[in-house]
Amino acid sequence: MRVPAWSYPIKGFYFFFRHGHRLWHRVVRFVIEVILAIVGILFSLFYVTFPMQHDLIVRFLPYWMGAPGAIAMILLETAIAIVLLFQYRLESAQRKLFIDVLAIRKVQVQPASPDEHAWLQERLIPQLVGVPAEAPMKKVARQKKPQGYLSKVLTEDEHPIMHFLITLPLNFVPVVGNAIFCWLNAFPTAISLHHYYFTEMKGLSSEEFSAVVHAKKPQYQHFGFIASAFSLVPGLDVILVLTNAVGAALWVADMEKTRGSIKTKWALDWYDKGGRSYGTFAPSSSGESSHSQV
Repeated sequence: MRVPAWSYPIKGFYFFFRHGHRLWHRVVRFVIEVILAIVGILFSLFYVTFPMQHDLIVRFLPYWMGAPGAIAMILLETAIAIVLLFQYRLESAQRKLFIDVLAIRKVQVQPASPDEHAWLQERLIPQLVGVPAEAPMKKVARQKKPQGYLSKVLTEDEHPIMHFLITLPLNFVPVVGNAIFCWLNAFPTAISLHHYYFTEMKGLSSEEFSAVVHAKKPQYQHFGFIASAFSLVPGLDVILVLTNAVGAALWVADMEKTRGSIKTKWALDWYDKGGRSYGTFAPSSSGESSHSQV
């Protein structure tokens, strides 16, 4: 029985601390630098900008909202600054953890075979785009309509930082805003954690990578929702964004230990049975349920 996708961020948290002697040395310097940067930026902003932002807010809002509003703005500015300053370093740290976790689990990722590439190009991508399987792929690749599959991927799903920065203010609305933020960032966050695996390790093209993750979109949405929620935990967020990468690696390790092709490992077999819905697990034309728990 395969493990639900949403559980992997949780498994990653426990795995990170259970194997700390093999993983912490990879990221301890990064964590210390981020914490020092947060403290420094917060101190600077409170000292320099708090009075100005307080005065600006009370011009338009009741006086009692001045201090809370200024604090909220400073926290938002700090979060944006940290993302902009450390995004590249974060991706590097996550990649190192990803590789180490696969080594601990004794998993060697083999590049996709020519047959796997052929199945992705000739079967999966046409199914998702909504064209007949026999249609030439050059014709499919030229479809750049706004509602088209390829253009949707390139303009929406591969920009997790943009999603994060735009939706970050939602977190100032308790509970409801937090939930909306996590849901909107779930898919971009999740697929960014597997981009290295599919494109560098498996050798998939950007279209093939996008096809696989869109075919598994419900699972990536569930994984990413929990991962995004972890990134909002005060005081632990710096660590949890790293353990999310550990969870993503554990997911890959479980799939790679399954014998067979990418189609079998990631439970995409149902696309050979007539599944046609873009980005969903709708029932196939044969009436067989296409939803799988991976």
